[in-house]
Amino acid sequence: MKRFIARGSLLVAAAALVTSGLSIGPAGAVTQPGTCKKLTTKNGAGGTIIATVSQCTPLAATGGHGSGTFKAGQTSGKIAASLKWANNKGTTKASVTLHPQPTRRRCPAGTQRITVTGKVTGGTGAAGRTFKVGQPVTGSVCANVKSGAASLEPGTALKF
Repeated sequence: MKRFIARGSLLVAAAALVTSGLSIGPAGAVTQPGTCKKLTTKNGAGGTIIATVSQCTPLAATGGHGSGTFKAGQTSGKIAASLKWANNKGTTKASVTLHPQPTRRRCPAGTQRITVTGKVTGGTGAAGRTFKVGQPVTGSVCANVKSGAASLEPGTALKF
């Protein structure tokens, strides 16, 4: 269970970062110029988890994928998350909140669904110019209870 909690928090934090960068369009409509359609995790050194997001757009701001290393141990509450984008596109930082959900919805058996909400707090490079401070971050992640591995809820994307 400890391993699940550790991986879950990292995955969720990564998801939150990847989904960071909404902008307000005409007539106050919210548009989300950034999305990532895939999330994977693996164990890192010293009790960390490496979360990787891929199939990300826009390419000019994300390079198509990015990753972040997170401290294990949290599946609810606030997390400061940071992603480094591919091809020197910069970084995105966000403050996100993890919300464990009572139902799995489309998450497979043996997983827990965790929603991610938050806001972009900073960034560098092309990503920093595209995903502005204060823009919302949203996502839905399935965290495996036994292995701690995480992925996006089927049929969803990380939006930012």
